[in-house]
Amino acid sequence: MNPNNLEQDKTAKHRLISKVLSPALWLFVRSQVEQVSHLEVQIASSDRQILSGSIPRLSISGDRIVYKGLHFAKISLMGEGMQTNLHQVMRGQPLQLLEPMVVSGEAILQETDLNASLKSDLLSSALTELLSKLASSNNAVRGQIDWKQIAIAPGSLLLQGNLVNSSHTTPITLRCGLQLSSGRKLLLTQPQLQISNSWEELENYVMDLGSHVNLKELTLEPGQIVCRGSITVMP
Repeated sequence: MNPNNLEQDKTAKHRLISKVLSPALWLFVRSQVEQVSHLEVQIASSDRQILSGSIPRLSISGDRIVYKGLHFAKISLMGEGMQTNLHQVMRGQPLQLLEPMVVSGEAILQETDLNASLKSDLLSSALTELLSKLASSNNAVRGQIDWKQIAIAPGSLLLQGNLVNSSHTTPITLRCGLQLSSGRKLLLTQPQLQISNSWEELENYVMDLGSHVNLKELTLEPGQIVCRGSITVMP
């Protein structure tokens, strides 16, 4: 076989993969979020690795992202060890993740993002469940909570809302410090609960995020939270 033909065939395959795989990967990432104002996906892989469906490293960056109702001002992520169904993609099928992949990087949540996220069932339900565990002995904390606002100060959070039951609505405020306990656990320190005008001191509480999470840094700055670490994404 003519060596020139082999080289031309290799070049054609590489161009085809670049034209097919890159857009398919962009669409795959885009399909995971509800909204994004700017999204970039870059692939770092050799021809042989790409042909096998393996992407050793890819970078993802985006602005103004909404994921499951949660708002993020900015993300910058690096994925490693991505295995894809490349042969099916070449036939026009959607790209799929075949094996677990570790994604590491940074996410910034601004105060405005968290307040917009309060409209999502995911965050509002999580906060209500958290409060029920923090104040499990307080019979006044019963019923639905309509969360209204989150304020971020250096090292601490202030959450405000209304406790709604069958008879009336009562203002409620939760103040606590927040820091890393381990890669997968957050520690809520010196939590205080206010119902109407009465404050109650609560016990410190450890929140487990799950074995798929490994945070390296969690910083609460005025008006924003900065997270750095990794998460394992399952197929």
